[in-house]
Amino acid sequence: MDVIDKVKMHARVSHSMEDPLIQDYIDFAKHDVIEAVYDSHDPNLDKEGLGKDPSFQKAVIMLSTYYYEVRVPISDRKAVEMPFSVTHAIQTLRAHRDRYLS
Repeated sequence: MDVIDKVKMHARVSHSMEDPLIQDYIDFAKHDVIEAVYDSHDPNLDKEGLGKDPSFQKAVIMLSTYYYEVRVPISDRKAVEMPFSVTHAIQTLRAHRDRYLS
């Protein structure tokens, strides 16, 4: 299953009208998670291997869903903090950061 399908399932999105927007959020989340742990421009970073890491996948899916759900900064909805599971996944990646550096 593609990442976009996992994010849509997690966010309970059953249509494809917002797929480009959701893909943008996935791209933003991947970059943000990598930057929280590594330098994304480091030539020694194994991004392919990192992409297969369950903690990375979890962080990207959860963060993408968060971005999708709170995409309107000005609204009558109360601001919601980022889920702890994203922070936990990033901390797990930090603990094992040497795995994806050659």
